[in-house]
Order: sequence, then structure tokens, then C-alpha cells
Amino acid sequence: MITDIKLFLMSMGLSEKEAELYLCSLRMGPQTVSTLSSKTGIARSTVGFVFGELISKGIASKQDRLNATYFSVVPPELLESVLLQRQAEIKKQISDFKELLPVLAGLQNRQLVPKVKYYQGLESLYRTIDDCCAKDESVFFISSHGNMHPKIREYIERVYIPKSKKHISKNKMILSDSKLSRDYVKKAQGIYDEVIFVDPVKNPFKLTVAIHGDLVDFISYDPGDLSGVVIENHLIAEHMKVVFNVLKSYFSAGRS
Repeated sequence: MITDIKLFLMSMGLSEKEAELYLCSLRMGPQTVSTLSSKTGIARSTVGFVFGELISKGIASKQDRLNATYFSVVPPELLESVLLQRQAEIKKQISDFKELLPVLAGLQNRQLVPKVKYYQGLESLYRTIDDCCAKDESVFFISSHGNMHPKIREYIERVYIPKSKKHISKNKMILSDSKLSRDYVKKAQGIYDEVIFVDPVKNPFKLTVAIHGDLVDFISYDPGDLSGVVIENHLIAEHMKVVFNVLKSYFSAGRS
């Protein structure tokens, strides 16, 4: 239990020694540096320094009595104010960051930005899904839902669908026909203005291709190979949109 409390205090922004001394002081009440050092095994000079940090954070105080200085910490119920202060600081940092983001983006050397990114694993592939619904723009998909990792499917339904339903722009999809695919399209109603189902035997799609903006994603959501490549290139993206439209015309003519 003490370990859990210590970890929680550290998650609040306290260092390991700050958390340890807070708990020790909480149990013992006001004590001198020597006593706290003896109880925790932390060097006296370090105890004094750490309590200085705790005092600056509003978590501790000191009091001079005769020829000695006693240190103590605030009661647990007052720690809430520390959390609220951190919350306010984080909120301000986010606000400041949003204001600075355009400036930082302007400083970025575009020549050094990688044009090809590689992704591996579930968490990494979640980011490619986020990118597909980050902007209100049409996304062109060529996909098979039959061999999709269940956690990817759950993330699409929990994150991608709700975000995309807020967009005005509609997406388009060429999709391997299956019960899973048709169930997905029902859940994603309103996101796509064109969905073409194709025969998975004649057209065994293995990857999901997503074309949006200047990006082209080639992603494997297969449980045995969770990986992908994203290419950022205007000409390639425009070319792939043409390929999508050619395939759409082909399959729309009943050649699926």
C-alpha cells in the first residue's frame, strides 16, 4: 500500500525522495533534518535540499524552535490544491502551445521532414486511423475488413466513426464484401457517400489503402503483420486518387 501511495505522489510531480520524505514526515510529524535523515537513510544535506523543494511546492513548511529547525508537511486533504494547481498550469501550457504552434510550424525546415513514415504495432497504427479523421476532408479507401485485428476494429468504431460523423466532407470506399464489411458500413452510416463492395475471391485485398490530402497510407491491419507505410507526396496522392476512380468505374460496371 505504501508503495502505491508513493507512486501516486510521484505521479503528482514529486520526485522519489520528495515522496519518501513526505510520507515519513506525515507519519512522524515535525522533525529535524537529523531525525528525518536517520529514519529514511537519506543524507542530511539531501533532506534539507528536498524539503526546500517541497516548501517551494507548497507541500511542506519549516519552523525554528530554540536552536533547531523542524520540518513538517501539509495534511493529505490539502494535496488536492496541488493537483488543482497542476491542472491549471497544464491548461495554461496547452493554451500557450496552441498559440505558439503556428510559429513553431513556420520555423520547421520542410526539407528535413521525412516524406515516408513506417508504422509497427497497434499503438502506432492507431495514429494512422487518427490521421484519417483529423481533418474535414474526403478520404478514399480501398480495404478489406475480413482480416482486421479486433482491437483495430474496436478503435475504428470507438474513435474514427464518431469523429468522422462530425465532418461535412464524405468519404469513399472500395471494400471487400463480407458480413463484417456490411456491418461496418451500417455502423458508419453518414460517413461515406460511395461504397462499392467487391468479390473478395476475385479481388483478395490484403491491405487498407487510404488516400487523403497529400498522404497515401498502405496499412496492414492483419493480426499477424501490424505494420504500414505512409507516403507524403502530392503527385503520388493525386495519382492514387486517379487509380481509385479507375477502380471505382471498373467495379461500378459490374466487374467485381
